[in-house]
Amino acid sequence: MLDTSLMALMGTNDASKAWTARFDPAERVAIKVNTIRGSEFQTHVPLVLAVVERLQSIGLPADHIVIFDRSTDELLKAGYPVNRDGPGLRCYGTDSDYTPGWMMMDTEVRLSQVLLDCDALINIPILKQHGIAGISFAMKNHYGTFDKPGSFHGGRLARGMAELNALPPIRERTRLIIGDLLTISTRNWSTGVVGDSILMSLDPVAHDKVGLQKYSEVMTSEGLSPETAIHLSDGWLANGAELGLGTNDLESINLMEQLVG
Repeated sequence: MLDTSLMALMGTNDASKAWTARFDPAERVAIKVNTIRGSEFQTHVPLVLAVVERLQSIGLPADHIVIFDRSTDELLKAGYPVNRDGPGLRCYGTDSDYTPGWMMMDTEVRLSQVLLDCDALINIPILKQHGIAGISFAMKNHYGTFDKPGSFHGGRLARGMAELNALPPIRERTRLIIGDLLTISTRNWSTGVVGDSILMSLDPVAHDKVGLQKYSEVMTSEGLSPETAIHLSDGWLANGAELGLGTNDLESINLMEQLVG
């Protein structure tokens, strides 16, 4: 699934060329997952380890790759192979190691040192319902990358989420977004629908707009209304487009579906 998706995205029939077009073996690559406490569903470990395998296949040393989220404890509970400084693949949380120097709206924020230590970033969120944002996917996943997520909910979320993703360390390092649709959480992070796909993009706004569409389809199939999620998502998607992060216009999005047997 990973190779087929990336080859389509990069316009090549060579999987190795597709990966080397996005990543250099000399780089340090961070992989942001979602393992937030209180959810029954996290970014699937086998998917993330498959990405690690593909990076190693083009020459990245295992110790140049780090899987991270806000907390080592949450990663451990989600089944990730925690390893802060031993040999091989690294995996650990930010654990309050944040660096200051950025502004969102009228508030100074600090960013994860794990992010700042990397050259390239892969964002691998899982698609979930969210009571304030409508859905949590690629853009919302970075609420686990900075120190004040609680300050950017409510009325500040629509602008705050867009400004967070527009911060240079996030925007400039992001090389690839791989949306985890292997499970879609529809209600309260405790009810999930089994899926069979991933969603790959270079555009976080388009990625989440399509994710909202996929979420709406699942909700409808379950006899539930997606209207609240659509309404709550409209603001931050529009603001992301306004800040030049990508497009929220479905007619402008080239959605390619690749079947893998």
